[in-house]
Amino acid sequence: MANLKLNNIQLKKEEIKTLKLFLSLFYFLLIAYDVFYYYVFRYYEGTEMGLPDGGLGFWFHVFLILFLPASIYIAKKGKVYIIKYIYLIGYIFLDIVNNLLIYLGSDLVFNSGNAVEIFFILFSPIFINKRFFWFSLTGMILKYVLLGIILSAVQVLIPIVLYVVLSAVAYIFLSRFNSNLETRLRMNDELRHTEKLAAVGRFATSISHEVRNPLASLKGFTQLQHEKHPEDSEYYTIMINEIERISSLLDDLLVIGKPKGMNFESLDIQEIIEYVAKVMENDARNLNVSINLKIEDTLSLIECDGKHLKQVLINLVKNGMEAMPEGGEITIKAEMEGSDRILLSVRDEGLGIAEKDLEMLGTAFHTTKSDGTGLGLMVSFKIIEEHHGAIHYESVEGDGTTVSIQLPVTQPNL
Repeated sequence: MANLKLNNIQLKKEEIKTLKLFLSLFYFLLIAYDVFYYYVFRYYEGTEMGLPDGGLGFWFHVFLILFLPASIYIAKKGKVYIIKYIYLIGYIFLDIVNNLLIYLGSDLVFNSGNAVEIFFILFSPIFINKRFFWFSLTGMILKYVLLGIILSAVQVLIPIVLYVVLSAVAYIFLSRFNSNLETRLRMNDELRHTEKLAAVGRFATSISHEVRNPLASLKGFTQLQHEKHPEDSEYYTIMINEIERISSLLDDLLVIGKPKGMNFESLDIQEIIEYVAKVMENDARNLNVSINLKIEDTLSLIECDGKHLKQVLINLVKNGMEAMPEGGEITIKAEMEGSDRILLSVRDEGLGIAEKDLEMLGTAFHTTKSDGTGLGLMVSFKIIEEHHGAIHYESVEGDGTTVSIQLPVTQPNL
């Protein structure tokens, strides 16, 4: 909640910065264009200087300048996002009125426009958003269509075609800009993730040996005391299990941190799956969970590290069992996907995973369990990555989870 509030504050600050830039450029272009076209240009051209007769004249600019205090009031009320729409609609309305006053009922050839119109079309996709871009383009085109119909002026086709072309160019630049931005953001996310893993690796390497030796001694003395005091068997069993849990966490940390050291060999994936089912059979029975195997008979041998692949499947089966507190069925399926890939899937009938958590699965220390660390799943993702495979989660809250693993039959560059 705190992060969401902070993000909203940052977005509002950025919107205010954009609005200040928008208003500065709007007034500069509006006034500078009219001064240049109706005074400087006509002075050097030798024609009569001044704004066209019959229109709003200077009042056109005065009315738009009066929008400024109104915009400041609206911004203080927190409605920053609507100000740009007010300016666009206000400009279009005033410009229609101004042109009708000038040209309606006269013999003058229609000749109107302002650089600020191009500003609306080019500025909005780069600094604001696509919605305002389309709103601006549609508004400008409809303005000239309306003027063309009322004044019977075919000259309106020139700005219409010009704005369509400019909008196409602007949209192409916007698409390329967004694509480049998304790529950079994705690269930054991957870099941060890599840095997290590197930090975990350094941490694991530095403490692993320091912790393992006293941990092994502690386990040995606990087992010795257990033999001397069998009447306290329940407590000693808990102590030994917790020591083994700490040791397991250290193993997970080392798998994450150490460089690739997979021992690939040609193995039968069916034997790996059946081994995992046998190992987990007792725990599954205690939790009223059944493990169902669906394995194709035509599976190819796979180049893999059997020990680590077993670890992945055990982690996934454990997660599935923990997601079914009332019991249920876990289905492990293996089939060929084309001629060069094997598709493994582990399906449970558990509680499912919230959509917001699905995106975070496999990231450093993210877990949906109250007493979990997230390391088991993080290790699984890393192992599959080192097998040049892919792991995907599909889940609906209350309707179970399916984990799919794609593995190449042969490993590249072995």
